[in-house]
Amino acid sequence: MRKTLLLIIMLAGCLAFGQKHTLLLYGPDDNGEIYTSLEEALETHGPVYRLKLTKLPQRDSLPEALFLLTDLRELTVKGCRLNIVNRDIAKLSHLRILNLDRNKLVRLPDAIGDLQELEMLIISRNMIEILPDSISKLTKLHTIDAWDNPMYLLPESITKLRKTLKTIDLRQIPLTKKEYEAMENLLPETEILFTDICECENRRDHN
Repeated sequence: MRKTLLLIIMLAGCLAFGQKHTLLLYGPDDNGEIYTSLEEALETHGPVYRLKLTKLPQRDSLPEALFLLTDLRELTVKGCRLNIVNRDIAKLSHLRILNLDRNKLVRLPDAIGDLQELEMLIISRNMIEILPDSISKLTKLHTIDAWDNPMYLLPESITKLRKTLKTIDLRQIPLTKKEYEAMENLLPETEILFTDICECENRRDHN
């Protein structure tokens, strides 16, 4: 009992996946371990709940072997120059946190909408212009971190998350007043974080 209590105290408040949050335990066999090697994760005999990768065997897409880790709750693929998220991401249906920070992504697949347990989506420092319409299926999603993407529009379907999405981070994106107001209309109850409103109405045409 004392050992279990100490473990919980040690895990609480950990800094994981680049975001400060309490490290949750996902089952009685979860010791809080964060794997940093895909090979090591595949060789383990028990379930793997957390995987953090900063290197990939190939630079453009996720390795197929990754999708064998169907118990994953938290996946980080950070700074890997990734430009494609495979549609097989849907096989990781238990994911709660997906961190794709600092890659070369220009879009997310529609299959992202199959991650029904997802609570936090981190896509900061990519080149994504708009989220897929399927984002509306993620009814447990409370946070989207899209910091530093050329994302000046949100899909109209995202309004289905207006009651559950708490925060969307759009800092370092030069939004016009019109763009910001359009987002506010879609998500009136969501905190929209932004750096400033730019006077660049004539530089972009979304019509």
